[in-house]
Amino acid sequence: MADKETPEYRTLILDLGDVLFTWSAETRTSIPPRQLKDIMNGATWHDYERGRLSQAEAYARVGREFAIAPDAIDEAFKQARESLRPNEELLALVRELKARYAGQLRVFALSNISLPDYEFIVALPTDWSIFDKVFASAVLGERKPDLAAYEKVLAETGIDPATAVFVDDKLENVEAARSLGIHGIVFDKQEGVFAALRKAFGDKVQQVQEKVAST
Repeated sequence: MADKETPEYRTLILDLGDVLFTWSAETRTSIPPRQLKDIMNGATWHDYERGRLSQAEAYARVGREFAIAPDAIDEAFKQARESLRPNEELLALVRELKARYAGQLRVFALSNISLPDYEFIVALPTDWSIFDKVFASAVLGERKPDLAAYEKVLAETGIDPATAVFVDDKLENVEAARSLGIHGIVFDKQEGVFAALRKAFGDKVQQVQEKVAST
């Protein structure tokens, strides 16, 4: 039996938090890192990331759920935002792949993020030019791993799932993408992720280089 033909990947979809950006849950407030992450994993925060709650509504509700003053929550997340740092190595790799693809590689971001956090992050002095578009859950009205989030991105961009690679730090988000036929990579050890990306796009890069060389 012949081997299945290797897909020709033409699209890369990246998560933002803990992939394109690193951040710290360590703040100078009374809220410990574990509790800050528990807040972000709760149903209220998920609705906030879907754009169903304003920041004031989300902080007030979380305050009641965790018995924390909303002002303390506000300050903790302000400090968490300030800790955001771009993953320069990943940015460099994406720029390299785009350059070697000779304009044939599209790159998107798909992030679970509230509208205020999205507005903050896109104002950071980062190379946003690598993206054809950034999709924020608060704008989509859906968040990962709900399939509707991916389906809206596919519908708007016209991406063929079989030609797309998705990178996210959470396994459940990657598995959801895989269920739609997208090639998923879990962002765990950076070296391994970079190798996986080079492997996924390597054959096409070689073809593009050979085509350019022959003209």
